[in-house]
This record gives sequence, C-alpha cells and structure tokens, in this order.
Amino acid sequence: MKLLRSAILTTLLLGLTACSSSTVVRVPAQLDTMDSSLKIMHNWQVKLNAMPVFDGEGLNIAQNDEAVFTADQQGKVAAFKKKNQSRWTDQVIWQSQLSEKVISGPVLFESHLIVGTSKGKVVAFDSVTGDVLWQTQLSSEVVSKAAIAENKIFTRTVDGRLYALSLKSGKVIWVNERQMPNLSLRGSSSVLYEQGVLYVGWESGKVEAIKAESGKSLWESIIAVPRGRTDLERMVDIQSSLVIKNNRLIALGYHGKLAAMSLESGYLFYAEDLSGFRDFVVDDQAIYAVDEDDFIHAYDLSNGTKLWTQKGLKYRSLGDLKTHKNYLLAIDGLGYIHWINKLHGTFEARVKHSNDYGDENTVLQAMVNGDDIYLLDQQGTINSYHVEQSDVAAFRTQLQMAKQDKE
Repeated sequence: MKLLRSAILTTLLLGLTACSSSTVVRVPAQLDTMDSSLKIMHNWQVKLNAMPVFDGEGLNIAQNDEAVFTADQQGKVAAFKKKNQSRWTDQVIWQSQLSEKVISGPVLFESHLIVGTSKGKVVAFDSVTGDVLWQTQLSSEVVSKAAIAENKIFTRTVDGRLYALSLKSGKVIWVNERQMPNLSLRGSSSVLYEQGVLYVGWESGKVEAIKAESGKSLWESIIAVPRGRTDLERMVDIQSSLVIKNNRLIALGYHGKLAAMSLESGYLFYAEDLSGFRDFVVDDQAIYAVDEDDFIHAYDLSNGTKLWTQKGLKYRSLGDLKTHKNYLLAIDGLGYIHWINKLHGTFEARVKHSNDYGDENTVLQAMVNGDDIYLLDQQGTINSYHVEQSDVAAFRTQLQMAKQDKE
C-alpha cells in the first residue's frame, strides 16, 4: 500500500491522470503575458538537500520572530536567521542531522520543534540550540503535521493511527486506530485542535471530532463516498487541512465535496461538488480552493454559492493556496508565483521563482510573513524573498495622479 500511495501522488504531480483504459497527458496551460504590479527581491538562499516531490507533502516551514525552521528527506533539520546576513554560513543558526528521512513538520511550539520521520519516529528538538530533547517510536511513517495543545502532541501515522504524546517526554498517552482503504494519496491531513476537541479528516472520506483529553470519538460526518470499480476510482482522501471559520468546520475531499459543518455535531450546512487535495484558504467572505485539474474556485462562505472560477493555471501542478495581504497566492509546479484578486478571480501580478540551480524548480512549501515569502523547493533550497511594488505599479500610480490633476 505504501508504494501505491507514492505512485499515485507522483503520477498526479507529474501531470498524468490514470484512466481505466488509457493514460491522458495533462499539458500545463500556457501563461498569458502580463504586466506585473509586484516584484520580488531575493533576500537570501541556503542549499539543503534535493528532495523527491512525493515525499514533500507533510513538510512545511515554521517560524518565530527571529528564525525560520525547515526539514528535508535526508534527515536534516535546520534553523535560519530571518534577517539577511552577509554570508550564507551566517544565515544558519543551527543544523541537526537525523539518521532517517523527515517527512512531516517541523511544527514549532514555544521552545519545542517537532518533526516526524519515515521510520515512525516523532522527534522533539530544542528550537534555540537544535539539541534533540526526546524521540518516540510509533507504529509507522509519521506523514501528518502535528497539532500541539494541552501539553500534548497529536499526530497521525500512515497506518491509520492517531496518537497523543506528552510534549515534555514524548510518552504515548493514548492511541486510536481507523481502518485504511487499499489505496490513498501520499500524505495525511494535519490534525486540527480547537477548544479541547481534535478534528481529523480520514482517508475514508469521513471527518471525525475526537476528545483531545481521552481520544473518545464525539461524532463522524461523511463528505465523500467511495464510488467506482477500481481502488483508484474509489479514493476519497481528505488530505487538505481542515479550517474553522465562524464556528463552522470546512473540509475538502478528493473525489468528494467541499463541505461546511457544525463543530458540535458534524451536521452539514452545505456540501458542493469539488475534488481536491491541496490546502485551501478561508477569509470572512469566501472559501478559495484548488481542484484536481488546478482550477481555482471561490465559494461564498455563508451558503456555498460559487462566486468565480479561474482556469488559467490548468494542469500547472499548483501547491497549497496562501494569502498575501488582500490577494490569493498560488504557486505552480513550474516555479511561478501568481497573485489573484479575491473578488473577481483575475490575475493581478506574477513573478518567477529561480535560484542558482536553475529555473522551473517545483516549490514544495511556502510561507508568507508580511511582505516576506519563504519557499522550499525540490532542489533543496530555502529562499527568502521580499515583495515590493514593481515599476509598472509606480507608473500606474503616477498616471492616475496625472489624470486627477487634469480633472
């Protein structure tokens, strides 16, 4: 099952979709020429280790006021200064090398930095020094980014187990197990904590609420039902991270629905047909999500009504959606960063990510902090960019001011 999971996500990211009798080539959409109102300035770049795409789903970038933290599949965990340094060696605060691949995390909580490995270990580091505080062996690969609350770490393993560990010692407090389907996407939805309750999206297409203290199940809600004759057609993973907004739980299923449900009971307020596996964005007005064809959709948060669809990035292997100021931020598999108007779904700006090792580097993870954007790419580089207005934006401003003066 492990190999099948890796194969299917690799296939998706390479731009092929499997059918019952043939393989359809997914040709990435060509980008229209546009004048970008934003530009990016490279603050710094540090080379880590090159990483396979299919094992980057659980990785992310963590931060505090002074540093950013990353991990890679060669087992390296590192901390970097946010402020630009004169030499790349001065950019590195500390590095720690594990003997096995890191495939989830890091997650930062106070002075603890938590990662999960391919051989089933949860490892806690001191975020200041990089020293290993403890390691705990679990049942299988730790592919889910951890949630930390109540002095506990809540994380999932690839065999369908949900664990609660002591933050201080790593000791297992409780464990729950769910049956897994024969085939699922590589990776797992991260556990979401809210006021004493854990919310988990399972590969079975179910969302479950679980008491954080005891591991007792409170309710289940189905947002995707397996259909079809083959295991591939019957995949209904909930891999996108769950989001809570306005006392509603939002979930997205592969071959399933975009659903809003009650936190207390799992009752569905609405469920719209949408198949996706990338993290989505929710603001006060709308939900913004990517489907399996890389179309971006906006839905009214209150009732699920479709607001707009942007098809200009079809088959460009989009990553998890982000926000930058009032824009929707989409980063495609060929290294382009796109700013999209949330109200209309139109492109507002576009720039190209590149580094000393070439162009068209697949971006595995991104983090936005004010006007700074941090990217971790397949070449193993962690990049810090600063977003500024371009000369085009300045020209537009001057032109508008000139028109107002004439009036």
